[in-house]
Amino acid sequence: MRKIFLAVPIFVILGILGMGISGCKSDNQVDSGIISDGTSTSAKTLQESEKLDKNSYAGLEDVFNDTKIISPNGKYMMMVFGANGCSYCEALKKDIKNNPDLKKYIQNNFTAYYVNMSYSKIHDFKVGSPSDPKEIQVSTAQLSRMYDIRPTPTIVFSDSDGKTILEFPGYMPEKQFMAMLEFVGTGEWKKAKTQKEINKLLQEYIFKKSNS
Repeated sequence: MRKIFLAVPIFVILGILGMGISGCKSDNQVDSGIISDGTSTSAKTLQESEKLDKNSYAGLEDVFNDTKIISPNGKYMMMVFGANGCSYCEALKKDIKNNPDLKKYIQNNFTAYYVNMSYSKIHDFKVGSPSDPKEIQVSTAQLSRMYDIRPTPTIVFSDSDGKTILEFPGYMPEKQFMAMLEFVGTGEWKKAKTQKEINKLLQEYIFKKSNS
């Protein structure tokens, strides 16, 4: 699967905003007592893991889709990689719950998923264009390794074909988070032709929205 990373130098953005990176350390470990990466996992264990996974975004089922199938579905895709015990993950979910505008914007413009790396289940990962579809089955641990997830939360934005636009590690206050969502959702990022240009545009967009 071909991935395009338009990586943003986070220290530059956060320097402009006067913030520090806020995230919880992740060692990409999952609870092996819940489910393994093997094929001998019982149906009961699978069901239990899926229930625990959905509990991770309880109250936000109208925002986050079931991760059994992960696909853009014709929209921009947003994957939030989180973990149990991550205070910044909880802060992000609280921001979405308590801010109707934030919630509505995600619902209208993104196919969103909350991927809890504390558990592992099998995801049917469907990306690619109609003329060149890509489909693989991966465990949660494998999915997090595909995107090299370190701190949680880490938010990955992809286009309607599943190509990565932007990957942001850490928590961002809701006003700046909304600006980042708009930067992707309005297609503002398409004005950039190079990584350097998209970095600059994103910095300017967040700065402008943060001070409006």
